[in-house]
Amino acid sequence: MRRRCIHVPAALALGALLVAAPARALEYAPIFNASVLGGQYFFQNTRGNVNGNVSVTAAAVIKASQRWSWLPMYVGNYQGTKGVSDAVPAGSLYQQEADQRASLTGLYSVAGTSWKLKPSASYKYEFLKQTRDESWGHGLFDFEKIATGFEAEKTYREPFSYRFGLDIYRIRFPQYRSLESQSPLDPLGNPLNRTGFNRNVLDTYNFQLTASGSRPFPYDDPVVSLQGTYSLLYQHYIDQSLVDVRGQIESAGRRDFLQTLNGAVGYPRSFRLFDRDWRLDSRLGLSFAYNGSNQNYYDANTAQFFSDAYSYTSYSAGPGFALAWGDVKRPTTVSTSFVYTRLNYVGRQAQDGSGVYTGRKLGQDLYVTGLSGSYPISPGFFLKAQANFLWARSNNTYEKTYAYNYRSANYLMGFTYEY
Repeated sequence: MRRRCIHVPAALALGALLVAAPARALEYAPIFNASVLGGQYFFQNTRGNVNGNVSVTAAAVIKASQRWSWLPMYVGNYQGTKGVSDAVPAGSLYQQEADQRASLTGLYSVAGTSWKLKPSASYKYEFLKQTRDESWGHGLFDFEKIATGFEAEKTYREPFSYRFGLDIYRIRFPQYRSLESQSPLDPLGNPLNRTGFNRNVLDTYNFQLTASGSRPFPYDDPVVSLQGTYSLLYQHYIDQSLVDVRGQIESAGRRDFLQTLNGAVGYPRSFRLFDRDWRLDSRLGLSFAYNGSNQNYYDANTAQFFSDAYSYTSYSAGPGFALAWGDVKRPTTVSTSFVYTRLNYVGRQAQDGSGVYTGRKLGQDLYVTGLSGSYPISPGFFLKAQANFLWARSNNTYEKTYAYNYRSANYLMGFTYEY
């Protein structure tokens, strides 16, 4: 299933660390988690085949000195059962994903302070099969991600802290070729001159700034926890040109700025009922996002031009509840969540069933509900089950190539292991 070795960067970095470390025994603690789940995906009135999801995480916390600790990590995933929020392909329920990620994160404790500095580097390769007969490693949307980052964290009252981070990464789609780049001429032999004309239209360089924090409230006698995160992501499309009002490409390239603001209120509490101790975690999450893009869209069939076609705003809100009982380290848990999301496009218009533009801005409402539970069956092993439901509604009823109004669901059952 995997055709690339991604262990070399982490191995070289870890080797350099061991050489530079003092000549004393390193202290380390291994971490290993795995899950094997099987289930099924449903879309409208059809269903996919029963398939499995497998994930493995292997890591170790290595203390190299009084100031330095390191966390090498490997994560592997195989997804045979689609998630309800995955992109809906045109006329196909069959989709499989697999990815590998290797990373190395450092942790430096600044002397005399509660600040911690965390440099990191990682490599990820994701494989995507869109059809049953497609072979691994040849998917149109396979991509690799090379990333480096830095975070500074100050814990002012355990476990509350605030953090600042910078991440720089490149995403590359080595197999992707747009149809226009493969056949760049129209039937009359003239250049198409559209946004997909270039070869690597999906490849991006990305720069992300993040600031986040958490706080107890009231501070002296906490009842709830407050959490907030702001991030700014700049995406530079390496080979995607802008389209102008005539449908021709310009020399300038596409640039996106995605701003995200997340907030949450957590309310953990314990109580006793039926001679048993229970723990209930309640959470309300809120989110706002705005993507500002300079890319436009020209519909050659109707000769209509739409500016800001990829700019949008989204709002999300919803509660979550998790109930646990039994052994604190090996509890039985039941959880549920609900999230409502409203997506509004700035410049794109909705279409009716025949493809005619209505003059109204394209919008979509998403309702997602999740249920899950886990039960300990032996040291480290848990029996797990989960189900998810999504209902999507939009004012766009033209769905020749993409679904905007649909229902999807899935269920998964299996085992997890934690060490």
